[in-house]
Amino acid sequence: MLRMLFAIILCTGPVFGLFNNPTVSAAQTTQAVHIEVNGEPQFWNNAPLILKGTTFVPLRDVVQSVKGDLKWDARTKTAVITVGGDKLVHQAGSKSIKVNQVSLASPVNSRTINGTLMIPVRTLANALKADIQVQRTPSSQMNVGITTDQVSVLNPEVASVDTYLREINYPGMALIARDGEVLLKQGYGLADEQTMNRPDQKTRIASLSKSFTAASILSLAEAGKLDVQDPISTYISGIPKGNQITLHMLLSQTSGLPSAFGRGEGNTLEQTVEEIRHKTLKFEPGSAYLYSNSGYVLLAYVVEQVSGMSYADYVQQTILEPLGMKDSGEASRKVHTNSGFVKQGKGWTPAPYYVSQSGSGTIYSTVDDLLKWDRALYTDQILNQETIETMYEPYSNKNYGYAWILKENGTKRTVFHNGSGGGFSTAFSRNLSDDITIILLGNHAGMDMTTLLSDIETRTAKALQL
Repeated sequence: MLRMLFAIILCTGPVFGLFNNPTVSAAQTTQAVHIEVNGEPQFWNNAPLILKGTTFVPLRDVVQSVKGDLKWDARTKTAVITVGGDKLVHQAGSKSIKVNQVSLASPVNSRTINGTLMIPVRTLANALKADIQVQRTPSSQMNVGITTDQVSVLNPEVASVDTYLREINYPGMALIARDGEVLLKQGYGLADEQTMNRPDQKTRIASLSKSFTAASILSLAEAGKLDVQDPISTYISGIPKGNQITLHMLLSQTSGLPSAFGRGEGNTLEQTVEEIRHKTLKFEPGSAYLYSNSGYVLLAYVVEQVSGMSYADYVQQTILEPLGMKDSGEASRKVHTNSGFVKQGKGWTPAPYYVSQSGSGTIYSTVDDLLKWDRALYTDQILNQETIETMYEPYSNKNYGYAWILKENGTKRTVFHNGSGGGFSTAFSRNLSDDITIILLGNHAGMDMTTLLSDIETRTAKALQL
């Protein structure tokens, strides 16, 4: 794992030898520079400098400090850098760095000064999936601290899976764990146009949210506050055939309610429930399977009616806080997550804000937090094991349980779910027999996550000789 800390302290006093390039003037630069890497002073051949408010660092010196490899093509004026498993390509004077197969935008061009290629420090930090802090001391010195990726994990046993994800240009975060031990935790592709996905990135999890809704209903059942065989009419009036549709049918996607509902931003849960009251059933309740987001919206409303709390607060207090899932919750514009991307022409563009509704797809999380959720489902911390087993039972010919889908291979059992919406494509697989967890939190729309998940399961099993 790559670990690096830069401390760049820009002090008073002139920098000499930087002004042979007529495009750079003394007024555009700062002063003498002290550099540290991992707390140790560095003696770079070329000092960082500031031009028009942007801090630049010498690319070759940085690469050498992090034990990377740099190859320079003088004809095209292109640098090719290999750091860890990433390949960075930058053409001198341009505004982007290509990281593997995606282009990371920079607000300003790189500069060549006295034959040295200088890169904007924030752009280079983003390309390295790094943190950056900039501070001014009381004496007007500027401290710039960069901490590169300290959270990625790649066990050699599953290196082939990482290679595969890179080959297919998978965008998002991925985690593989065995018995709760993380073997792979990586970020791939863009988080937004100027930032790379990091493995600790908060992101929307789309319909993986449904497992939290199901668990909330079941926790209320364990507390004796409801029964999954209760008709929805006990809690919400006006639902078509509400006296026949049970909570069990909503949980197992056998209610007959259609899936779609209005997703206008600002729509309240009550307004969405009112819309569902006017829906027409697709079949008699309990007679077939039909995936329905509307059904899980009703379940969220039941949580609110029975608990006296908002859905978000109930999930937070009942599940997320007890499990230490500090980077998870119900999404809003106030919470910064990575961007979802949608196809536009031959490229990808950031998607509009993902509007969903409580219960169906509103949760944001991280791969680390979802692993905590995975581990909790092997214990009695949130629900007892007898209750948890009811989540995995196949209640239709589609093998859908309560927000988990059962897949059996001989004597081995796996439960999984996938999700999509607003430029996000997600999947969560839990091999209950071998205790293998696979979490894929992608941020491109339209990905076939069921097939991808199956591919990753097969490659992981082969790599681990299961």
